[in-house]
Amino acid sequence: MTDAARLCPDDLRLIEQAVAYLEDPSFLMRVADLLGRPADSLIERLPDRARKLVGRASEAALNRALTWAIASLGDDGATPSMHSLSAGALGGLGGLMGLAALPIELPATTVVMLRSIAAIARAEGADLRDPEVRLECLSVLALGGRLPAPIDATFEGEPSPLADMESSYWTARLGMAMALRSAARQIGTLTGRQLASELAAGASPMLTRLLGMVAARFQTVVGEKAVAQAVPVVGAAAGAAFNIAFTEHFNAVARHHFGLRRLERQAGAAEVQAAYARALQRHRQKKLQKP
Repeated sequence: MTDAARLCPDDLRLIEQAVAYLEDPSFLMRVADLLGRPADSLIERLPDRARKLVGRASEAALNRALTWAIASLGDDGATPSMHSLSAGALGGLGGLMGLAALPIELPATTVVMLRSIAAIARAEGADLRDPEVRLECLSVLALGGRLPAPIDATFEGEPSPLADMESSYWTARLGMAMALRSAARQIGTLTGRQLASELAAGASPMLTRLLGMVAARFQTVVGEKAVAQAVPVVGAAAGAAFNIAFTEHFNAVARHHFGLRRLERQAGAAEVQAAYARALQRHRQKKLQKP
């Protein structure tokens, strides 16, 4: 049976929308609009001290988010829009302090985003009681990044059947797949405190590997956020706007990712991947045709 027979028009439309966003996410463009100037050039001029700050803040944020994911990704009754407003409030506080606030504000914002991502995953039928699903929520922070750090689409020498798709989304997802499953097996019986202890002691190599993969791409988007906070005139209102855009970006990535995962459960992974490949080809042809 072909994917056309198993995927309805609404499903194919979802895949088209996922391709459009996951291959060309809009967060950097929204930063440029809010700043009123090209964000790419600003990122290039970010000083070394600020780049190191982004790296340290990202690492702290992901460690806290991982511990939270293991300990308490339950149903808090909040919706993604409520989480965006919470992130906006944190961004408002960060905007008052500028880039110096990033190591304090980013970990808190990341936990809020993770809960929002979990709410979206649950709405798409994912089971948050499964440790692999909870880690998959964390891995969303590595998806949908423009100009990403590359992730090898192989694991332990095994090539991916989709390695030739040249898709940013699939390259990252396939590159993390085995590490994600192995890490999920490791954390199946850990409490949040045990997890933090093992990470600090370097006793969880698969978790460390997974976090490294996520961090390599998450830092790209955090760098865009840092550019915004480095502008002296940002202030509280603009800081809130940047954080809402930051959170809504990952909400959009989560909706597309877990929407695709739902279709895979319903129609099979091969059908969805084939439809994604064709949609990606059409997307690229449209971009080439634009003046």
